[in-house]
Amino acid sequence: MSQRYPKEFHNRTAIVTGAAGSIGAPLCLALARAGANVVANDYGCSVSGEGSSSDQVTQLVEKIKEEGLVAISDTHDVSTEAKAIVDAAIASFGRVDVIINNAGIIEYGAVENQSPGVVQKIFQVNALGAYALCHYAWPHMKRQGYGRVVNFTSDSIFGLVNSSGYVMARGAMLGITRSLALEGAPHGILVNTVAPAAFSRMMAEVSRDIPTAQLEWIKAKYTGESNLPVLMALASEKITLSGEIWHSGAYSVGRGILGTTKNRTDIHTTDDCIKAMEKLKAEESDWAEPKSVSEFLSFKAT
Repeated sequence: MSQRYPKEFHNRTAIVTGAAGSIGAPLCLALARAGANVVANDYGCSVSGEGSSSDQVTQLVEKIKEEGLVAISDTHDVSTEAKAIVDAAIASFGRVDVIINNAGIIEYGAVENQSPGVVQKIFQVNALGAYALCHYAWPHMKRQGYGRVVNFTSDSIFGLVNSSGYVMARGAMLGITRSLALEGAPHGILVNTVAPAAFSRMMAEVSRDIPTAQLEWIKAKYTGESNLPVLMALASEKITLSGEIWHSGAYSVGRGILGTTKNRTDIHTTDDCIKAMEKLKAEESDWAEPKSVSEFLSFKAT
């Protein structure tokens, strides 16, 4: 692993949330082997956010240290204690260069069975927790004139039944990534979002109806490690892209697009609108990919 990323993160400090999971654990190892000071954060809860345990993240950090590498464990809850996570990084290493917002929980169930309270809990971890880390780390990154933020979205944003709370939270990361990329640009802070595909405890929760043979194929092909090239690239000094949406898994990378079409004008009735909608849906041309609200409005105005 170290040969793939030879000291690319020397003297950089990286916070990884959800550090003990199927993606977080190999990522922490890869970052440490590439020279990073790793803050491995994991609250140690169940897939639905219940309970807590420090065992897994402690074992991960011990494994990293056994290789003569640098890491600390952190078990603060990202949804309520993000400042403490950033403070731990500053106290131990004096800076924060990379934030990987990997932490996430899920509740599997139909919309009528997912109460607003359940959805709020998911949103607090998957979306507000990610924002809070950025909020508290941002002043440090601005002073350094350097930062890399990797937010996590999900392929589920294209639609996934019985997971509406999770999908809502992951979808929220698209807009905030674009906004933070604009804010960070003058300060050398690059912000991207990625939808990694890996078999995990959360995926097991929503894959109950997948045939066994197909599930075994997914487990073998979509490993946590198979997302590392994309995640390491987005966290690296070499990256110059910001405000983008990426898809990873099975050692592949794809680009997500938020686009818009030209407006159809002279819409005065329901029938006018429905006909225009059908035409817009059928057409594949006359569209753009705005990178800000200003670009969106400019395109719509022409």
